[in-house]
Amino acid sequence: MIQIGSHSEFGRLREVVVGSAEGLHLPPFGKDLSHYNDELREALLANGNSPLNIQKHFPERWEATVEQMENVAATYEKFGVKVHRLRGYTETETKYLGHLQEGWSQLYPADPVFVIGKHYMEISIRRAYRRKEVFPLRDLIMPMIEANPDAHYVAMPQSQPWTPSGDGPGPFLEGGDILIRGNDIMVGCGDLCSNMAGINWLKRYIERWGYTVHAMPIKGPVLHALGIMCLLREGLLMAYMPALADGLPDQLKDWDMIELTHDEMMNHATVGVSLDDRHYMIDPRFNRVMDELGRRGVEPVPTPCDQIGYWGGAIRCITLPLVRDAT
Repeated sequence: MIQIGSHSEFGRLREVVVGSAEGLHLPPFGKDLSHYNDELREALLANGNSPLNIQKHFPERWEATVEQMENVAATYEKFGVKVHRLRGYTETETKYLGHLQEGWSQLYPADPVFVIGKHYMEISIRRAYRRKEVFPLRDLIMPMIEANPDAHYVAMPQSQPWTPSGDGPGPFLEGGDILIRGNDIMVGCGDLCSNMAGINWLKRYIERWGYTVHAMPIKGPVLHALGIMCLLREGLLMAYMPALADGLPDQLKDWDMIELTHDEMMNHATVGVSLDDRHYMIDPRFNRVMDELGRRGVEPVPTPCDQIGYWGGAIRCITLPLVRDAT
């Protein structure tokens, strides 16, 4: 039996959780949702102070999103990756923290929890409506942890009282900001995602096991480090450089880079998934990027995700790696 443990961004992927669009209700619009596209912002604003039922309001987009998510899961299975799916929320869970921010989602399980090595962490996401996502994930993953005597399970301190603008001291730490390169852990921090309080917690927790955590400041209204950079294999990455406030981390500065345009970044070119260091799942819209990958010996695996991306994420966001080899 393969045991839980994720050791890289591009070692062979073996086991994942794929999210769900069932019951998706997005919260009233606020600063913490400023990465959304104009049409979605307007729909949230028009809905006032109530969460927006996405299946009812955007039925065709919702159906297309479900279809694309099922295709992502089927692609994993085609490549021998075991896929887990989540149970739905209970009615009580949908109301959890509703006094702070109404709404509920299971689209993107890679954000509220994360796996580094054999450490499964329930972390502290900035958007209060998403904090309930840990409960279905916990029910799924706890039996795997209990079956593995080497696995660690930790829940970090939750943030101090949240405000509708998404401000506050945190600590905030989100899975979409974390990139693993051996024992080096790069973590994005910015106005919409993780902050230094969250990164400092991760340092205190994980570095005793030989890891080193590096903060990577993000510039502008960009959600998550994975939205601007991904590691494809040892020595090769993709990045949108204007959003990296301090440039590439020192550990990556000598790597070959496929530099992205603003449009490619906004449409989530870096938010694909490496099946191993020779295959990268990516939306087929990115012809130029796929050509650049092919020239460097990485085979693109065309996987449509434009409808998934409409809600602010892409393939990597709907995917929580549970088992991935070291490189």
